[in-house]
Amino acid sequence: MTEVHNARLFARLGTLRQLEIFLKVAEVSGIAQAAQQLHLSQPSVSIQVRKLAEVVGLPLYEVIGRQLTLTEAGRRVQASGRELVDLLDRLDAGLGELKGVRTGRLRLAVDSSAKYFLPQLLGPFLQRYPGIELDFVEGKRSELLGRIKDNRDDLYIFNHVPQQLDITHHPFLPNPLVVVARKDCTLAQKKRLTWKDLAGERIILRDAGSGSRLALDEYLASNGLAVARPLVMGSSEAIKLSVMANMGIGILSAYALVNADADGLVQLPVSGFPVTTQWHVIHLREKQLSPVAASFLQFMLEEGRTHLPMDRIEARLRQAEGH
Repeated sequence: MTEVHNARLFARLGTLRQLEIFLKVAEVSGIAQAAQQLHLSQPSVSIQVRKLAEVVGLPLYEVIGRQLTLTEAGRRVQASGRELVDLLDRLDAGLGELKGVRTGRLRLAVDSSAKYFLPQLLGPFLQRYPGIELDFVEGKRSELLGRIKDNRDDLYIFNHVPQQLDITHHPFLPNPLVVVARKDCTLAQKKRLTWKDLAGERIILRDAGSGSRLALDEYLASNGLAVARPLVMGSSEAIKLSVMANMGIGILSAYALVNADADGLVQLPVSGFPVTTQWHVIHLREKQLSPVAASFLQFMLEEGRTHLPMDRIEARLRQAEGH
């Protein structure tokens, strides 16, 4: 009886386009936002979602106040729809492999700090495989954790491995956190500094919960140190710009200092720094990676460092360590 019911549902199910539109509505939690991103009119989006709901026979969402919330039926359609999209993406990529052409879609979500090096890796990869389409999301750690739980992407890039998730992680690149100041800062004239020398300075940090903040907090706690005058920022770029504006000294990834001379910044030689963590490529343990995602993972692990200015980065680290 169940097989008959499923066959009937499959026969009645609307077009894949209707499912795609609904998934976008569910992702952004709004008709207007989905319409804007899909380049459709709001009435068109509403009609397609309504047709899909008619096929299902249950409402897919409800609006309370101005907040769109999925119903239980909507959540189930969303979860199964994502699995179907994954399956079709793998089929598309697999057929491309048979034709000898690397095609398909790569869905990548990354910590915002990765923007300082990731374009230098994506560029060569996409040039090698021009038939690949990229869905790229940059966000805060809390946002990416939600995306992992919902299985919304192929691969994720973090600089601090999430705990209590059933994931596989591959370290591929060191992530050294360094202390940064303007070149005209008094501390920049010192050859050696300790954390205590920074006590009178405003120290600009990432927000609690970010990967770099977690690594810094672990280092400070293990050494009995604290930040006397913190100034919290929501992104690495905000920290960099704040230091350039003479608002204080910052804690940043060394990758943010590739153009330090032009930005008027310098890395301070503070004892105990750099605090080195690792960048990781992450995916759900049971995720069936498409050929495209598997190829990008292999590219990151085998060739990632060769496309980055590691000589300049490592030279800065040796200088900060007093070598």
